Amino acid sequence: MAVTAEDVHNVRFPRAALGTRGYNEVQVDKFLDRVAATLEGEDNISAAVVHEVSFSRAPLGRRGYDEAAVDAFLRLVESTLAAQQVGVSAGTAGPGSPYIAPALEHSHARKPLWRRVVPK
Repeated sequence: MAVTAEDVHNVRFPRAALGTRGYNEVQVDKFLDRVAATLEGEDNISAAVVHEVSFSRAPLGRRGYDEAAVDAFLRLVESTLAAQQVGVSAGTAGPGSPYIAPALEHSHARKPLWRRVVPK
């Protein structure tokens, strides 16, 4: 299913479950504004950028967006952008060959600092 800019503008994510924080709403909304602009031809976000984006947790005491719902929507966006890029690079107007996301179970949560530090 191809995602349109209208779909991005109209998407509504459920709140994270009680006891969890979820993704920071402001960060997700700002990124989706850029995605919508890209789909309208006003910005230039690639599928790789969508795949690698990360969001911090919602502030303490607040429930942000449900992580699974945001991740599922971003996988659709990533597939749509990749199909457009394949079509452009192949010189065709169609979506080209089907795009398979590099990781099926990919989360856009920021990795904890202790996992990023590599001892020397």
